[in-house]
Amino acid sequence: MKTLPKSFAVSIFVILALTTGAVIAQKGISLVRRINFAKGRTTSVQKGSIRRGVSHDYLLKASSGQSMTVHLAASGGVCFDLFTPGQSNILAECSKDWSGELPQSGDYRINVLPDTTTERNISYTLEVTVR
Repeated sequence: MKTLPKSFAVSIFVILALTTGAVIAQKGISLVRRINFAKGRTTSVQKGSIRRGVSHDYLLKASSGQSMTVHLAASGGVCFDLFTPGQSNILAECSKDWSGELPQSGDYRINVLPDTTTERNISYTLEVTVR
C-alpha cells in the first residue's frame, strides 16, 4: 500500500485550518474573523463568547494616519491585544480600551482573549471605530 508524503498531509491540514476559520495557536485555538465596515459607517460592533483555550482574532484594514478606537465590554476576565500590520508592534496589551493614530497601513489584528483561569464561557462586545 502506498503512503502519502508528509508534505501532502501537512498541506491538507493547513488548507482545512484556513477554510474553517480556525488557527491552532501555541496554547489553544484562535478563531479569525475579518471586520468590514458597512458602507458609510466608521464603527463596527462584534459580539462573541469566549472560553479558556480559545481566542478570537479580528482583522481590519486601515491606513496610516487614521484614528482608531477599540472598546471591549465583558462580564468577566476578557481583554484584547492590538497588533500593527505584520505584528511588528503591539499597540495595546491586555486592554479594555485603546485609541490612537495608526502608524502604518495594512491589516491590524485585535486578539480578544480570556483570563487563563476561567472555566466558563464569557460573553463580550467589541466596538471598533476607524476614521
